[in-house]
Amino acid sequence: MTQFGIYEFGIYRKSQLKNLKDLKTFLADHKKISITLYDQIVDEPNAEELAEYILLEATDERGAYKRTYAKRFESFDGTILDHINQHFNSKNLISVHDLAVSDGRTAVGFFEKISKIFPKISYTASDYSPNVFVIEKKPYTITISPSGKVLEILWPPFVCKPLKRDRYYSINYIISVFLQFFIAPSILKMHKKGLLKARELSLFAPSVLKLSKIDERFNLMQHNVLNPLSDNYNIIRAMNIFNTSYFSVDEFKIALKNVYHGLKENGFLITGSNQDAGSLVHGGLYQKTSKGFKKLWQSGDGSPIDSMILKAHTF
Repeated sequence: MTQFGIYEFGIYRKSQLKNLKDLKTFLADHKKISITLYDQIVDEPNAEELAEYILLEATDERGAYKRTYAKRFESFDGTILDHINQHFNSKNLISVHDLAVSDGRTAVGFFEKISKIFPKISYTASDYSPNVFVIEKKPYTITISPSGKVLEILWPPFVCKPLKRDRYYSINYIISVFLQFFIAPSILKMHKKGLLKARELSLFAPSVLKLSKIDERFNLMQHNVLNPLSDNYNIIRAMNIFNTSYFSVDEFKIALKNVYHGLKENGFLITGSNQDAGSLVHGGLYQKTSKGFKKLWQSGDGSPIDSMILKAHTF
């Protein structure tokens, strides 16, 4: 893992993760860590911390970052739960769909709190691209999205992320281009012909995967907010996803239509955004009506798409 200013060696073996101080370059930037290590650290004592490091610069095929932080919306969640508790009967079954949860840590936090109030709960946490696929052909390992887009190319000791250009190391950039255009295509071609098998790798956090295995009330799935929901829910939660930088106006109309039809009568839409864990959430709580959405409560400056939500009178 030597750096001389023109190239950087990545981290691609589990043994290289033992000392977290070694995960930064001489420029104090984070070293590239292969996503292929993600399922190798689940039993480590510091699995959650290691998972966060691995996902630090990992993105899906849209370039969206996968990481989240635990206890990110604590104050916001507390007020939301008060409203939910006042509206729904805790003795009845309540269904929740948590959209675009990234690695799912915030979904676990919300589930743990709401399930104490509503023990009869069905909770679904979904993300646009929760799984990736790893194809190996020595000495190369390629990680692709479900649609086949190359997310990472590992050629030890180099870890190349095609969706993000190297900022400092010219040699890494040259190697990345070479791998993308001369190595990856032939490997992908062999994979499509069935000559190379891919292993599926879930990018949900270790704590999220563990919870889904031990608690049948908590389920994980893949879902694109631009596609209709296959079921109806009492509550739909969409945190840090309904931002104007992510979707066009037309796409927001589609997403809101899907949410509206995915809610049961008088159901709740929870949406908001913030920066760091514990920072002020700009969001709100909305209720489904026969004509659209009605705002029940607002936090901070409100949802980034508050006006779109309230103007969406008919669907």
